Amino acid sequence: MKENSVNLRYIFAAVLLSLSSQAMAADSTGKSAVGGGLGAAAGTAIGGVLGGQTGEIVGGAVGGGVGGAVATKGEGQTGAVVGGAVGGAGGAILGRSVSGSGTGAVVGAGVGGAGGAAAGKVIGEKAHENSRTGHRDYDNKKRYRKRHKHHHDERDHEWHDRGRRGHDHDD
Repeated sequence: MKENSVNLRYIFAAVLLSLSSQAMAADSTGKSAVGGGLGAAAGTAIGGVLGGQTGEIVGGAVGGGVGGAVATKGEGQTGAVVGGAVGGAGGAILGRSVSGSGTGAVVGAGVGGAGGAAAGKVIGEKAHENSRTGHRDYDNKKRYRKRHKHHHDERDHEWHDRGRRGHDHDD
């Protein structure tokens, strides 16, 4: 019972820190990092209470993903979700293995979820930006063709038809 009350303190502290940190983080990548980190830490703490070491890993992944999703808006949201989930789970595993305790798993998940959500958001934004600009050349060529059409007259079609049906001539 004593271990459950310690983990609940971490959860309460993480929620309180989340509310204050989100208000202070002006940068959207910073918000993603805070959301992913706090979500992963809270998820790891809850998962550890409910499911032991496996619960810590699953909780870190789910919490990091949800925290990244809630804190991130726009193009990089998918990247923040994936990065927060991977970072939270990996951080929980690494923190548990280094410290040997649930506290280490919570701290590791928080750091991993924060880094993963921030990196995922930046990568997601770059991927979205590249997908938009990749079509620019094609769109410009299409616009050019609309303004500068290649015109044909009747003689062009007669010559073209004669060339294709060479055996139909009345020579």
